[in-house]
Amino acid sequence: MTDKENPDTASTQVFRPCGRAFFLHYFAMAICFFGPSINPQVGLPVWAGIVLGLLILAAVVYMRWGQEYQVTPQGVSKVWRWGDRREEIPWENLGEVLVRRGLTQSILRVGNLLIRDKSGGPGLFWFGLADPKAVKEMIEARNR
Repeated sequence: MTDKENPDTASTQVFRPCGRAFFLHYFAMAICFFGPSINPQVGLPVWAGIVLGLLILAAVVYMRWGQEYQVTPQGVSKVWRWGDRREEIPWENLGEVLVRRGLTQSILRVGNLLIRDKSGGPGLFWFGLADPKAVKEMIEARNR
């Protein structure tokens, strides 16, 4: 049965980083925004805290809404929506798919996927997925 005959494998599935994955970024923003005004002895001017907080906010917006992860009939890919950049691993070169999560990510129920390329090319790193184990199983099932 080919991809065109099987509707489950013919469609493109899109994943984006989960909002919970950025919890530590949110905490850092709060420290930058409110820390200098709550405790002026910290030595950081209020305007500098606001600038740092806005830089972290810009990074979160870029990472959260500026990239998406796709499972297509051709393979797996990471697409940046701003800048038209795309990294792809075709199904025939798909190597090991690993779930990576730290303590904080386990508590927040998010995780990362590390997708290796058998041909020796660069792998893909998918950050902040809400259910990385299910995504890994889906990728492995489509690769069979």
